[in-house]
Amino acid sequence: MALDLKDITKDLFYYLGIPKTLLWFSRSCGYPKWFIFTYHRVSPSSYNNNACLNVSCDAFDRQMKFIKDNFETVSMLEGLKVLKGNFSKGIYATINLDDGYMDNYLYAYPILRKYSIPATIFLTTDFIGKDHLFWWDRVFNIVSSNNGTKQSAHITNSINARLRDKDENERDELIKGLQGYSSSKDVPSYAMLGWSEIRRMNANLISFGAHTKTHRNLCLLEDDEIRKELTGSKKEIEEKLGIEVTEFAYPFGIFDDKVKILVDEAGFRCARSTLQGFNSRETDRFLLTRIAADSLSKASSLAVRTSIKSLKAYTKGILA
Repeated sequence: MALDLKDITKDLFYYLGIPKTLLWFSRSCGYPKWFIFTYHRVSPSSYNNNACLNVSCDAFDRQMKFIKDNFETVSMLEGLKVLKGNFSKGIYATINLDDGYMDNYLYAYPILRKYSIPATIFLTTDFIGKDHLFWWDRVFNIVSSNNGTKQSAHITNSINARLRDKDENERDELIKGLQGYSSSKDVPSYAMLGWSEIRRMNANLISFGAHTKTHRNLCLLEDDEIRKELTGSKKEIEEKLGIEVTEFAYPFGIFDDKVKILVDEAGFRCARSTLQGFNSRETDRFLLTRIAADSLSKASSLAVRTSIKSLKAYTKGILA
């Protein structure tokens, strides 16, 4: 019941237009605010995909409309320029999609084009053009075979938070153990973007960044392995698309000082973390923050979260 009342409050807050008012106030403070909204998968409402990482087409459409109506949408590089400039004090938004699932092209891309919103897709390059099953998708499939969708999402998030810090062998053994409790032995792979889809999107609104070659926790690797993950993914995208790749996203959002330095040395201009919040002129360009929008199923939830964070920014601005 508490959850229902919380949702009702958010909806009321949204439909009364309060988020728009708060965002309007926030624009009056004297420095720019840049929000990066992150997603992984977008698919039809009837398609039961990984609930931990998936947002329905309907929800994605409503969220894009809210963002288009209330923010100035920019690419990653444009967002960096906004923070460096002395002329701007607006509220800016950038869309990110991580990993490179095919549904980014099939379902997210048409909606982005509908609203003329630029986005950056961070590619895990070893899996481009393949059917692949990431280990976190495998965990969700195991858990969801015995639980409802919402419960599965919560359980999967809890399991994944522990598994991402394990080395590959230990993690695989733990997942095999989980598999024994599954009522379903069929674990499907998912189609990943191919170069033909990537090139079509790159010609219209969509830029591409690197997300390593194999999406491993970089903090568990030796320096040479980290360099291979970074430079290998960067080089492949650059050679295939004939562009310079300057944006990076940390796998799982995990980093340390060593990883940050190696990302810089690899030739990237910025890196996005999974730290929550908006970016300002004081933000470290290798620790860009985000809003995890694919965890929010409603436009009202997105509106409430961003407007409250913007209000905090407004307060900070007038008290500075």
